[in-house]
Amino acid sequence: MERLRRTEGVDLDDERLEGVTVEPLTRPLAEGAPFQAAIFRIAPGGRLARHPAAAPQLLAVLEGSGVVSGGDGVEEPIRAGEAVVWDEGEEHETRSDAGLVALVLEGPGLLPR
Repeated sequence: MERLRRTEGVDLDDERLEGVTVEPLTRPLAEGAPFQAAIFRIAPGGRLARHPAAAPQLLAVLEGSGVVSGGDGVEEPIRAGEAVVWDEGEEHETRSDAGLVALVLEGPGLLPR
């Protein structure tokens, strides 16, 4: 067993991230990993701006609430205990007025149940 300790979040130099801190849990897909996982912390008023999913992606809200949209651009509320999945290439966005913490999983074999 390897225990993963919470690390300081990484403020990525990415114009899509506004008030978002990322805590990687695995190596990234770009380094050959079969999937990647990270904790995303979106501050109140923050957002992960609209962009295409690089691979199938699951966002599971652990704390807080926000709004998500997919390829059709229709915004839907999301809160702790709920999750969404976006297909590879699907344009999507996540934002939060109150703040939220989410587990994000990405990888080519990711399929919702």
